[in-house]
Amino acid sequence: MGQVATNRPHYWARLWAELGRMGGEHDAFIKVIIVERIVKAAVLIALAIGLLVAGRTGLLAGWADYAQDQLNLAAGNSLIVDLLLQVVMYIGNVRHTTLLAVGAMVYALLEGTEGVGLAMRRRWAEYLTVIATGLLIPYEAYEVIHKVTLFKVGALLLNVAVVGYLAYRKRLFVGI
Repeated sequence: MGQVATNRPHYWARLWAELGRMGGEHDAFIKVIIVERIVKAAVLIALAIGLLVAGRTGLLAGWADYAQDQLNLAAGNSLIVDLLLQVVMYIGNVRHTTLLAVGAMVYALLEGTEGVGLAMRRRWAEYLTVIATGLLIPYEAYEVIHKVTLFKVGALLLNVAVVGYLAYRKRLFVGI
């Protein structure tokens, strides 16, 4: 059985075409969300690579803790979560920077999936973005209450706006 030739454009060509076709008065905020998610994914991937390199050489360990605090990667860490992380680090002899890098990569995958899915106008991406972002809002609010920084307040406000816009304007949960 031979392969069937298709004239379907390459994935990146389709993605670029979808981004170019987006228009209308309400799609400007969707474009902001898409760009924010994709840029955040790229930054997190660069951070993860940097942490993996730094973890091997022992450099930047203090910077890793600072980045974890500023990027809310440790938001909501309870005693149980901290104990589990300590157990994993002890059993696997995994460095703190390696765990942080893996967490950043997983988060980058989520953010990138949201951004690309929204760009491709997929309904599941709207739900994924609202649910994933909505679940993080209480932790971000907790972080803002305990240590206010401009970055944390801005991230919280942006994420509340994203969840509110998508849930209301896209009518995601009407009739449920």
